[in-house]
Amino acid sequence: MVRKNCTSIMKAGGFLLGCGALLAASSSALAGPGYGDEPTYTFGYSGYIRETIGVSLEDHDETSADDKWRMTQAKTTLQLDFDIKTGPLNWKVVTRFDKEIQTDYLDDLEERSNNTSAVFGLNGNYGKDGIKGDYMEQYDTTDEVMDWLREVYFDVNLFDDRLFVRVGRQQLVWGESDFFQAMDVVHGYDYRGRLFYENNEEWRKPLMLFNFQLAVDEWNGTLNWFVRPGWDRAEDMGSNYNIEGGRWIPHPYRGVDFTSFTNSYRTDHDSGDWDDTTYGIRWNGTWGSIGYSFAYLKTFNAAPIVNPRSSGDGEDLFYHGFWGVEGETKAYGGDEPAGGKSCAAGSGLDTLDLAIPGISPPNCGGGSVLGDWMYPEIDVYGFTINGFNQAMDATLSAEIAYIPNKPYNYGSLMSDLPGWNGVKEKDTINVMLRIDKEFKWMETLGTHRPSLSSVQLFDTWILAHDDDDELVEFASFGAPKKEHQAYLTIFTLLNFNRDTINPSFVAGTDLSRGGGFAIPAVEFVMGDNWRFKVEADLWWNDGDKKKVCGSGTTGDSSCDTGIGEQNLGVRENSAGFMDWFADDNQLVFKLTRQF
Repeated sequence: MVRKNCTSIMKAGGFLLGCGALLAASSSALAGPGYGDEPTYTFGYSGYIRETIGVSLEDHDETSADDKWRMTQAKTTLQLDFDIKTGPLNWKVVTRFDKEIQTDYLDDLEERSNNTSAVFGLNGNYGKDGIKGDYMEQYDTTDEVMDWLREVYFDVNLFDDRLFVRVGRQQLVWGESDFFQAMDVVHGYDYRGRLFYENNEEWRKPLMLFNFQLAVDEWNGTLNWFVRPGWDRAEDMGSNYNIEGGRWIPHPYRGVDFTSFTNSYRTDHDSGDWDDTTYGIRWNGTWGSIGYSFAYLKTFNAAPIVNPRSSGDGEDLFYHGFWGVEGETKAYGGDEPAGGKSCAAGSGLDTLDLAIPGISPPNCGGGSVLGDWMYPEIDVYGFTINGFNQAMDATLSAEIAYIPNKPYNYGSLMSDLPGWNGVKEKDTINVMLRIDKEFKWMETLGTHRPSLSSVQLFDTWILAHDDDDELVEFASFGAPKKEHQAYLTIFTLLNFNRDTINPSFVAGTDLSRGGGFAIPAVEFVMGDNWRFKVEADLWWNDGDKKKVCGSGTTGDSSCDTGIGEQNLGVRENSAGFMDWFADDNQLVFKLTRQF
């Protein structure tokens, strides 16, 4: 069994040496005292097959059809987990196969992607890395072995069970946040399928790690440290968003493939090279009834940032971009360029002046790459604390992460591409406060047992914040980032009829800009194997949806249906995160067969 597992693992590349070490360790352990010719061996498996159907409750501006009641998602998932024991080694193998049907709604988005690319003279590019291919590549993510072989690792206890070691492709969770991560940044996430509606475990991207945990009983604590040697694939890096123009790119960019005029996700930049070794160390202890932890992480910024192309010699200079807007040439981080270049009228980019030396935008003399999406390396210093409060009859938790020199895109808030001037670094503190409490509603509501509820406050605090920096939440969206960006979320789960009818409710609101989301759901348990869940994913906002505003000059309130709406972008400076997904209310149905 060990040899079979290693054969699969080696296909990922870079794992050959590690697999040989595992074989040697296993052979030595099985030949040791207490095992003889008949090693301890056990095998077990579990899993599920699930069908997920998404139906839109609103019409979308990006398609000509009426999208209300249209099917936006039809996905089948098969997950198989294997637990194997070979002597002192306990193996875990997690596999998952996803297959989606290209619905009529996705057909319309693909058509728009082709039309958009034609405006820029990009020969209908769409899909992975802006290369013409299967539009569904962004959703059918199990084409390669290491796509469906999500996790494969072994556990072993050494030194009288004092040292626990886990080696292989795995998930490592540090921190206690749910929707907005503070310390849970060892891995990236894949938000393309259903945004953030799934459990963290479902969309977290596993990595090849050497994970160690040393029990220090004398100090009532545990020392945990890990090393990621850099053997992962490029696609395992950072978080993925629908920049290819799929169903979860923010409005109005459905069907607009940003990889057609950018280099998708770049993984080899000096400031964010995926081959670099990353690592972390964490002390987790107790002081009386209080739990606490201190941690340090060398990792990568989970969200990608745009690094504009800034020279014609093939190099993309991090934090060094030239971008001209409305005929005005601006220089950031370097010398003034010799001159900007404006697109010819009707080219699709004539609303912009691009001051990028040595490179021309599409239909302006050739060349189509305007920049890269990349993940800079960052340092994270974290602290958590939790404990039970007798007076409140609740568990209180707090999490603080300090990130020096965190990168943000900035500039040209009223242009077609806000935030594309380059990158500025700001010291940032992420704070999470949480209350978990059980309510005994058995008599009042008729629940089967106490109901768990949780309230969480998450705040991103940018130190030395200055409005003149023109920082943005995400490139191509012009709402300036505030000094404090706070979100409040609430979760509650009810259990009726011996846990066979289980309603739940999740809601969140943006305390800084307004708007929010709500996810009411109910799951029906039928016997030991069947589960059926109905969920509504709802959004509300203050009406600041993306607007196409005339000349794009500051203070211009005129709006029309200019070129930006259908192609590169739209000019606005007020739409925040909750506004991005306005008109995205939907129903989701999940039928699961467990085994």
